[in-house]
Amino acid sequence: MPLPKADVLVVTWTVDEGHALSRVLTPGKDSRDDYLSYKHNFESISKKMRRGCPAVEAGRLGAYWTTSINGKLVVVFKSDSHMSQDGPALPNIDVWRQIIAEVQPTLVITTGTAGGIGSQFEVGDVVVSPIVRFDCISKFKTEPFAQTHYRSAAAKTKLFATARDLFKVNAAQLPRDNKRLPKIVRASPNSLKSSVITTDFFGFDTSDNHYKLQGLGAVSEMGDAVLGLVSAEMGTKAPRWLAIRNVSDPQIKAEGSLRDQAKVAAQIYKGFGRWSSVCSAIVCWAAIATD
Repeated sequence: MPLPKADVLVVTWTVDEGHALSRVLTPGKDSRDDYLSYKHNFESISKKMRRGCPAVEAGRLGAYWTTSINGKLVVVFKSDSHMSQDGPALPNIDVWRQIIAEVQPTLVITTGTAGGIGSQFEVGDVVVSPIVRFDCISKFKTEPFAQTHYRSAAAKTKLFATARDLFKVNAAQLPRDNKRLPKIVRASPNSLKSSVITTDFFGFDTSDNHYKLQGLGAVSEMGDAVLGLVSAEMGTKAPRWLAIRNVSDPQIKAEGSLRDQAKVAAQIYKGFGRWSSVCSAIVCWAAIATD
């Protein structure tokens, strides 16, 4: 069945991200155990997917639930389709096209974990960006979109101070070496340096800038710019959108081998990915309630 129509579509990606988002936006309904499976056109779309990718293994494109926030109907969608996992045919583009066409939202939010770029970020910080950009230097480097960026309208921030106050409840679950309460960074549509970067490789910021991410944006992840691409295709019919990403791993010190640094990043993500995602979920609530 198609997704229901709603005012807002919120999309997240990993198991931990889905768990955190569902605990905040759909309390009592967990994304793993309770959400409804979404299989509409799975048979045709999955033909483009590689064997063994999460969507093929799950036999669906994702799972969803509906909720209401300040009078707005919201579809919360945990995607099993990923730009980084589906294969070279990029069927995640088809998934985005389909779910936006079905929900017909006025606002779309893509949310979840990301790597902080620069020493100023701590685990749990949240970047709210109306600008996303591809940094494809690997399997998609020859695609027309490989270094393209996309813009939407700036976020409405009336409830962001309230959201940050709510971070206090969760702060004890974040790293002990955090020096402050997580902050909310509001990116400008005119500032590429505050954008969310979508890479086609597993990279993370290091103090010696190994992956050349510094100066490109605020955080890096592996999928959000696909939403920008699909929205650009839609032109004036595209909904407003935001990328709301929490820092799950900060800049890593360039000590030891690159493999050692990757292990450190992975350990931080494993320990705090779910809890840091609670912060971005709270900001999603604030952005929707204000809209």
